[in-house]
Amino acid sequence: MKFDSLTRTVIYNRRAGHRGFTLVEVVLATAIAALVMAGMFSGYNMAARRAQFSACSIAANTLAMRQMEQCVAAKWVPSYGNVTLLSLNGSYSTNLCLPSAKSNVVTCSVEYGVSQVSSSPAYAMVGVTCVWSLANYGGSYTNTVITMRAPN
Repeated sequence: MKFDSLTRTVIYNRRAGHRGFTLVEVVLATAIAALVMAGMFSGYNMAARRAQFSACSIAANTLAMRQMEQCVAAKWVPSYGNVTLLSLNGSYSTNLCLPSAKSNVVTCSVEYGVSQVSSSPAYAMVGVTCVWSLANYGGSYTNTVITMRAPN
């Protein structure tokens, strides 16, 4: 404890005799730490959900591309009467090709169809749609792939 001669007041030296923090400082530091931790957890959670959504979207696109390649590989030679390609229409349900454990399987439905756009010159449009949904996001999502094809 020191005594100021000009103002005749007592000056307390905090470092000398008073050690520790006040209750206000402790509460404020705890609140700041809690906000930082909540922000870090929220950011990690958002990144994980976004990564899961991206993985499902890429898997659905891959499934649609696989069906597209199967349709495009069909024979189509109109001059010989071979119109196998134009008869390809249908749908089926399957699971997305993702790592899974127990009940986290993502199901989807794939619809595909081929329609002739023009006969002279001959062109066909091949379209594949993969519809899937995630439980965490709600709603359904659609991946569509469309291409044009000429005869063999």
